[in-house]
Amino acid sequence: MIVNKRFTIIPFASSLQEDIMQFLTLGPARGMDVLRQVSINSSTTKQGVYKILRHLLGQEIIVKENGFFILNKLWLSRIKEFATNSEDAIGLRLPFSSPSSNRKKVIIFKDAEALDIYWGHLYLTLTQAFKDSPIFFFNHHSWSIYERAHSEKYLYESSLKKSQKVLITLGSNTQMAQKFKKQFSKNNIQITIDEHFSMPKTDHICVIGDYCILTRYDNKAMAQINSLFNNSGSLNEPEIKELHKILMDCKKPKIIISKNSRLANIWKRRLAKNFIIKKSELL
Repeated sequence: MIVNKRFTIIPFASSLQEDIMQFLTLGPARGMDVLRQVSINSSTTKQGVYKILRHLLGQEIIVKENGFFILNKLWLSRIKEFATNSEDAIGLRLPFSSPSSNRKKVIIFKDAEALDIYWGHLYLTLTQAFKDSPIFFFNHHSWSIYERAHSEKYLYESSLKKSQKVLITLGSNTQMAQKFKKQFSKNNIQITIDEHFSMPKTDHICVIGDYCILTRYDNKAMAQINSLFNNSGSLNEPEIKELHKILMDCKKPKIIISKNSRLANIWKRRLAKNFIIKKSELL
């Protein structure tokens, strides 16, 4: 089950359609090869796969040649042009553009899902602006990778490809934390667990460049999440549904964005103590 089912990449109407198109990026493939590949990670049928392939043919997104399905170069060219024009129009658009002044901004969201959608946009904006800077995180529990698996794993894979250092500190030494550390510590992504790190239970922080991004949830939601992670050895569909309900019921979560080089340096030094990192990377 993908909880954040609304996360799609145009024109992916479903996770299965995305899996099919991602496989076709590797080159031409017969229908049975497509079925065999997507069945590894998705529960599907032959009829379901061929229905999507027919739809993609009808939309001129793919073409069929000698029994092989191929991404349509005309469609790819149009999508590339759309993406390029959109990136140029959006630009980086950091929350504060002034290089000298310290600034602070508070954004309140209707629920945690709305916050997470904006957070993904903000994260990619910041990593693009500070390509050579390490990224520091502190989370009491890393629930997003389970509750928003589709989009969070995309952000994780993007970070791996960029080779930008990502340093994550977890504040609770649970079975889930140990599993998260073992599964996602890789190459430029380092994960540690520090139960003595002082941080309010409602707060999580990300620091990059001279920006501090504080995410704050309500006490009730965080107490429920803490109980769920402390008492779960794994998160299966019932636990993920419970987690999703907790976050949807969270009252007015907020993101506090601070552009303050002095504050950012203080946080970097605190968060760097459990990692091997050059002093120059803390500047």
